[in-house]
Amino acid sequence: MVRLGISVWDVPGAGRFYRSVAGRYADRLRRSRSRFRRVMVGDTTLVLDVTEFTTASLYFGNVPYEPQTTQYFRRHLGCGSVFADVGANHGYFTVLAAALVGEEGRVFAFEPNPPVYGQLAEHVRLNHFEHRVVLLQEALSDTAGEGARLFVSQCPDNSGLSSLIPGAESIAAGSLSEASTIRVRTDTFDRWLASGSVERVDLVKIDTEGAEAHVVRGMSQALREKRIGAVVCETQWGSEAHGLLCASGLVPEVLETAGTLANIAYELPR
Repeated sequence: MVRLGISVWDVPGAGRFYRSVAGRYADRLRRSRSRFRRVMVGDTTLVLDVTEFTTASLYFGNVPYEPQTTQYFRRHLGCGSVFADVGANHGYFTVLAAALVGEEGRVFAFEPNPPVYGQLAEHVRLNHFEHRVVLLQEALSDTAGEGARLFVSQCPDNSGLSSLIPGAESIAAGSLSEASTIRVRTDTFDRWLASGSVERVDLVKIDTEGAEAHVVRGMSQALREKRIGAVVCETQWGSEAHGLLCASGLVPEVLETAGTLANIAYELPR
């Protein structure tokens, strides 16, 4: 079914019908224990939950998730690189990065939501990356503590909407709710880096659903000391996070856009 469906994914009529069938099939897989499949991301083979929002179109339609961002990772991470995934969610970019950095590299994945953290840990285990990925069940922000309030995503097919800083639109749409929050631990990037895990991080990805400026404020010392090679941040051009990253001397480049948000790469000038 998948091989045939890939060939008609973009065909009017047939593609719409196939995508509808694939969506219903993904719902069935989501309720089972057989939702994990081998998929190719470029020339990298990964085992992923193909019912998730990052992977369903990749598996059912050979349409990669955030293709320009994925290619950026493939260009900028190599054997021995260090990557930090802030807002790792279920781990698409975590496991991709782990494959790219090899045995000599390291990946640090921050995810505070317990059930999503469980998905992340399972992805790492299924891909046999336990020795190169460090999982941290916490959120990064501009303060450290134990009682931050995390609004948990209410969308069954998108676990990536949880946020410490919920937007009014998300509350109004029902994707986040005042009635569905949990308390989570927070830390700052600078405090974590000072713990001595690594001296420098080659690439940081920040995707924290509105809390990006808080994360960037918490890494001000690392940015000032040039201990971060590049940052990919989901934000708006002109946002507070964008301004802080540019003020630190990083040069921005839009990788791709989705609605009002963009994945923007910030690099030290060459």
